[in-house]
Amino acid sequence: MANYVVRTHAKHGKYIDIRHFKTATNTYNDAVKAALAAAHKEKAALYLTGTITISGAIEINAATRNVTGIFGDGMGKTKILFTHKQTGVHNPNSNATEPEKAGIWINGQNGKFVSDLSVQYKHTAATDFYRTGQSYFGKISGIVVNDADHTLISRVEVSGANRAGVLFTSTSAISSGAKDNLTNGKITAAQLPTGDNNKIIDSNLHHNRVSGVMVAFQKNFTAENNTFAWNGHEKDGGTGYGISLMAGSYNNGATITGNTTNHNYRKGIDSHDGNNIVIKNNTLNGDRMYGISVENRQFSMDKVTIQNNTITQDPSFRLTRDDNTGIPNAGSDYIGYRGIKLENKGQDWQKFINPKAGVFNISNNTINNLTDGLGITRAIEARNNEKDVSYTLNISNNKLAGSSADNLISIFGKSDNSHTAAVEAGPGSGNIRIIGNNMSVKKTTAAPIYIEEKQNADRLNGSVAVNNNTLKISQAEGATKAVTVESNAATVSVTGNTFNVSGGPPSQPVVRATGTSKSHKGKLTVADNTFDTDSSKAFENGDWLKTEQINTLRVISNIHSEAAGIAGNNGATPASIAALKKVTLSARAFPIEAESDESAFADIGTTTVSRAATENIVFHSNAAIRSANTPQTGGTELLDTARPVNLGKLGIDTSETAPVNTADQSYAVSTQTGGAMLQEDQAAAVL
Repeated sequence: MANYVVRTHAKHGKYIDIRHFKTATNTYNDAVKAALAAAHKEKAALYLTGTITISGAIEINAATRNVTGIFGDGMGKTKILFTHKQTGVHNPNSNATEPEKAGIWINGQNGKFVSDLSVQYKHTAATDFYRTGQSYFGKISGIVVNDADHTLISRVEVSGANRAGVLFTSTSAISSGAKDNLTNGKITAAQLPTGDNNKIIDSNLHHNRVSGVMVAFQKNFTAENNTFAWNGHEKDGGTGYGISLMAGSYNNGATITGNTTNHNYRKGIDSHDGNNIVIKNNTLNGDRMYGISVENRQFSMDKVTIQNNTITQDPSFRLTRDDNTGIPNAGSDYIGYRGIKLENKGQDWQKFINPKAGVFNISNNTINNLTDGLGITRAIEARNNEKDVSYTLNISNNKLAGSSADNLISIFGKSDNSHTAAVEAGPGSGNIRIIGNNMSVKKTTAAPIYIEEKQNADRLNGSVAVNNNTLKISQAEGATKAVTVESNAATVSVTGNTFNVSGGPPSQPVVRATGTSKSHKGKLTVADNTFDTDSSKAFENGDWLKTEQINTLRVISNIHSEAAGIAGNNGATPASIAALKKVTLSARAFPIEAESDESAFADIGTTTVSRAATENIVFHSNAAIRSANTPQTGGTELLDTARPVNLGKLGIDTSETAPVNTADQSYAVSTQTGGAMLQEDQAAAVL
């Protein structure tokens, strides 16, 4: 062994210097091997400096288990170039292929560190990195942490790997059969081999083929303050992640916080399989198809938080044709964009052992520069394919902005197993809360807020609340201008929102609700909303709201900026009723001789709607009802100059009322807002 001196670093403690082992006649492979042996003997770290070219790996394993870690002079100052040639290819269907030796390999040893250096896979041929139509052929990562706990990777730069810049994994989880046993419910998660409490911080992972960082079989993993940039390949849409939790691996507890992504070729932050996931305070810039994407493939997922992230779309960073496809279609995710996507059970045919009811929170995120292209563009998309348990989904206080999109917030549920001929029904709608979001784009081509549940059991389940959101769209060109809910939810509420939605066909509804249970009808409340549209007639004639298979409909205290206010549920006042210019009870509505005929009140004006599209008239006080029936100064009544209006004949719901004027049988109807409500005739006439 060469002569060497053991020195002490202020942070890393005792260390061995590689320069004591490199001579004019030996290679860095030889020098690294000798230096590791010395560091093992001294229970010290290995210090690397300059540019070190190796064909193998710098490995901390059972033979060198006393080496405390590996460090250099800093990213770009200490460079490890490795030229290992790959044999065979990775199998992406099973993801069970063992990785090949990397630049640095920590194997089965706990408490190690790697810091302050750069690692690059130096290709000997272009096919070492890219092969047409083969997104996942690569087996070589820059740094591998295998079956190890409490590992710290800090201030490292890794590039050029044809798999991951840094891979955290457990090969024994697969080779021992434990992963399959966990999938089949033969063992518990606690019995699965995992890497525990590993961490990567302050690092730069860029231009790697599959992922900057890949995480497999980890518990309590942390990625913090890293940069993930340009991972993937420009011709390939099938891969290219800033950081990814690997499909088919069990990850329990992952915190991804304070990181920056930049133009990764598929997704910025991705989880294919994991649970108890927190993704917060990250800045994602220009990732091509997804900013943040979370799903689960083989294991149940019940807790996810996506919070305080800032995501910016780059509309010029597109993939119009993948290297393994023909002409793309609008449904292809290769040409579409999602700021945030969350999918419970990404593969609907999977059968999870003991699935749990999910709680998913997407809050306080900012998604900027939304721009629609050839494919589908959505700010936030959530999907549930789990048929055995329900879920709670909170989408709150997000800011969504840009020039154009299809939907802004979209939620889909589908319980059917696409691999079987039988139709499998699940519980259907979970408890969905879309609250306090601020959404502003110039153009939408579909309903900005869209909820669609399919293949549900024939029963009511869960609830939907779309409350206190602000929506501003100059060209709302979808079939519904603001909110569509197609669900078996027991209750649906659309309350306290401000919908400024113009453009598109003026006849299109602003709110549409459809119940999907054949035997049961849910309850709908549309209250205290403020509408500003360029189609005031839709509010005056009731076309702004469309419903089907909805049992109880409460439409109260809504206000429109321009509509006159009686038949459009706009929060009518005596002044707004007067603005109808006496049309509602004029001779044009019914012949004067029919005044005593109660049926004459069946259709006032020209508007009729179906029973399902029930409408209400709203007065804000009992005095408003009385004043509508009382002759005004000069002998002029508010609604008509010739006759007072007997509101008692107009189909008032008196189930919870008391007369406010016994003489004319007017009623005040108690509501949540303290106002008064007159309901339409339930036989399909509108007031």
